[in-house]
Amino acid sequence: MSAYVSVLPQKIPRQIAGSKSLASMLPTMLSTGVITLVATAVMRLLWLGFSNDFFGAWMEAWLTTWPIAFPVAYMLRPMLNHVSRSMSQPVVPIALPVRQGLMVSDIPHAAAEATRIAGLQVKSLSASRY
Repeated sequence: MSAYVSVLPQKIPRQIAGSKSLASMLPTMLSTGVITLVATAVMRLLWLGFSNDFFGAWMEAWLTTWPIAFPVAYMLRPMLNHVSRSMSQPVVPIALPVRQGLMVSDIPHAAAEATRIAGLQVKSLSASRY
């Protein structure tokens, strides 16, 4: 018997039985379902008001829009993920050299820059005072 425990990753059982594609579709299915459910309810309420046929008209609108919204959102998801990742990457100025870490010689400059940005003034002590 060894005193060391294996740290190999264990396979985590999926909660959704079936293919991996169903698991990848589920977040898009749920989000488009909820969004279209709420949007069609609000629009039907604005257009028809609350009447006896509100629920039927709402369900008809929802069952018409959700089968359209889900495949469109599922197919556009990779492209939208790529666009959002490219928009959220930090902008690095080209003119400044990229260095790792802070050098000791950078500390006085960083302190003076922080003081300037904060709008503070540095009081100098005269040597004759001591």
